[in-house]
Amino acid sequence: MVARARDVDSIARTGAALRCIVGVVLLLSALPGFAHRGHAVWTDIVWAGESFEIVHRMHLADAIVVNRYMGGTEPIEETRSLARVALYVEARFELLGVVKQGESVAPITLETIGAEIEDDFLLIYQEWVTSLPAQFPLVDNFILLDVEPEAQAFIKIKAPGLDEERER
Repeated sequence: MVARARDVDSIARTGAALRCIVGVVLLLSALPGFAHRGHAVWTDIVWAGESFEIVHRMHLADAIVVNRYMGGTEPIEETRSLARVALYVEARFELLGVVKQGESVAPITLETIGAEIEDDFLLIYQEWVTSLPAQFPLVDNFILLDVEPEAQAFIKIKAPGLDEERER
């Protein structure tokens, strides 16, 4: 009888321990994820018939840091802040003419169209008015590197006969 009482007591403690473990697991799984988000900018360069449309996309949190880096104090939603970040991108993203032996490489003129917030991202729009080149120029991309030295850049280029992805 005493041995049986010990067995029942042992089973009860084991059951209580299992319920406690299951409860902790359920609580932890219900918590929102706080995983670290990396710093990156995504650039899509797409042929649009008579020009290339260029769209840069960065996390809004990174855009806020860029705005402050550029001296901005207004909220990121303000037109001045959006313009400041667009000018930052304009100064750090260039297309360079195809290198030919013995020639210097001049930057290609891009027109910055504007910027807008979409969900948790800031989008910056540029355009390169040109005929379809035989070879795509070099991409010189330093966006985010001065505020986040480990930032990544992902570039997609789509045009007739060209479907390319590049990383920095």
